[in-house]
Formats: sequence, structure tokens, C-alpha cells
Amino acid sequence: MFYLFLDTCVFLDISTKKNDLPLIYALEELVASGVIKLVIPYLIVEEYERNKEDVANKTAKRLSQEFKQVKAVVSEFANDKQAEIIEVLNDINARLPLLTDASYVTIHRIDKLIESAEKITITERSKIAAVQRGLDKKAPFHISKNSVADAVIIEQFYEFSLSIDRDSEICFFITHNHNDFSSKDHRKPHPDFSNIFNDTNVFYFNNLASAINQIDEDYLAGIEFEYDYTEETRGLREILDAMDELVDKVWYNRHQNRMCGIENGQIEIIPEDSQRYGNNVIHEHILAGAMKAAQRVENNYDDVGPWSDFEWGMINGKLSALRWVLGSEWDMLDT
Repeated sequence: MFYLFLDTCVFLDISTKKNDLPLIYALEELVASGVIKLVIPYLIVEEYERNKEDVANKTAKRLSQEFKQVKAVVSEFANDKQAEIIEVLNDINARLPLLTDASYVTIHRIDKLIESAEKITITERSKIAAVQRGLDKKAPFHISKNSVADAVIIEQFYEFSLSIDRDSEICFFITHNHNDFSSKDHRKPHPDFSNIFNDTNVFYFNNLASAINQIDEDYLAGIEFEYDYTEETRGLREILDAMDELVDKVWYNRHQNRMCGIENGQIEIIPEDSQRYGNNVIHEHILAGAMKAAQRVENNYDDVGPWSDFEWGMINGKLSALRWVLGSEWDMLDT
């Protein structure tokens, strides 16, 4: 059994970085299969809960601000390519809400992982040992900052590592906080932690990927291969093009029903200046315009029906869904 002790910064970082999604998937799979067990002090749980919303909001604001800066530079210096680049940037801007909302989906997955973890309470021994580190100016107190929480966390990890079965169990401490925990070579722990990481069963890592590779060097490669083919969020231009096609086809179907009504005598063709209106009449000039529009639809698309009830339902459902994504209410099918 591998026990993984993740620092708060690791949870926060993988919650907001799209490139780290394979790491989250790997954790989920390894936990579910019983290969690893997450071990988390309640102190880290509290730190994560306190900071996760703020980190997600900062990510959204950062993306928005960076987009504005890029757009400003393009507007000033793009010259003859400006219109083309601005169109691409507007497409990206339309996708920002979806991209930032994805952070909250990832945070929910992290919440589930934390729920599945073994929670441990900070002991008096760990608190006292942390204070002693401060008095001795040992890491993480070797820099000018309040590192009490970090000291308590590393001491609690040490205490937990002493309780494992050295013949069959292994402990990993994983942090991105290299200032407090790493030596000059960030891959290695600070020398002041030599009493903790001095065993073949207790390891230090400055990133989660290295820890997972230590468990199975081929595991992440397979997951990353799958994520290479993960579909990206659709662009605004692609969504609008799809909507235009669906609108044309919905309108065309209604036009064909109207033509059937005319042929069957249910709808009367009346002069342009007639003041009669209703579902059972159509003015000559409106019919002429509709027939031209119908010809355009037939020229633009290979498949214009007729459709089965199922196919017709799919077309209307797709149009309703795309319009909902862009702000309309459900079932908005006006053409």
C-alpha cells in the first residue's frame, strides 16, 4: 500500500490547472483500485476549504484580464491581420465562462478525493515538535515567514510514517512549496528533514507526477494519451454555424408543411395587398420569398429531409440546447 500525503498547495494547484487533469484521474483510479490511500490532516482539509473558492475566482479573473491585455495589443499593433485576429479572440472570449466553470467541476472531483481520504488529527507531539523547529530555526523556519502550519504538517507526516508497516507499506510526502520544504535541488527535501526522509519507505516529491511515476512509470503515460484526444470546448463560431444550419432546417421543414397545406387546399394564396391574415392564408409575395429561401437551403445542405419523428426531435433538441448555452431559455425554437 502506498500512502500519499499531499500538501494543501498540491490540491489547490491541480484544482485549477487543465494540464493536471490526468493527475486527478490517476488519483481517482489508484484510490478506487486500492493501490494508494490519501492521508490528509484536518489542518490541510481546512486550508483547502478556506482557499479553493478564492483560487478558482482568481483563475477566472486572471484569464479575463490576460484576454483583455492580448486584445489591446492586437488592436494596436495587428495592422492588416487585426480583423482576423480579433474574431479569433472574440471566439475565445465567448468560451471563457465555460473554461472557468470547468474549474469548479475539477474542484468537485478534488472534494470527492478528500472525502475518500484517511483524515488524521494533529497530535500534541507534532505541535511540540513544530515549536521546537521554530526555536532551532530549522526548516521550514529557515526563511523569514510564519511557517507554523507547514512545520505541523511535516511533523504529522513524520509521525504517521513511523506507524506504517515497513515491510509492505510506503509513504510519500508531496508538496509544491519548495521554499519551505526543498533543498537547493527542489527534487530533494531540505537537509533539516533528513531524519524524516531517511528510509526506503519514506519519499519526498516536489510534484505529483513524479510520485505517480514512482508507483507505476507507465501509468500516467497511458492516461495522458487518452487526454490528448479529449474534446476541447467548442468555439463560438462553430456553435453559431451549427445553429444557423439547424435554424435553416427547422424553418425548411415548416415551409414544406406549409406547401403541403397549400396543395391540400388548407392554406389559401392571397394577393399582396390583401388585409387577411392567419394560419390558413399566405400572401403571394411572402410565398415567393419563402420559395427562394427554400431553394437556398436545398443548395446549401445535402440532407434537408424528410426526417423521421426521432430525427426531427433530435434537430429541434440540438437547436434548443445550443441556444440555451448562448443565453436563450429552453425550447426556444423560433425561426
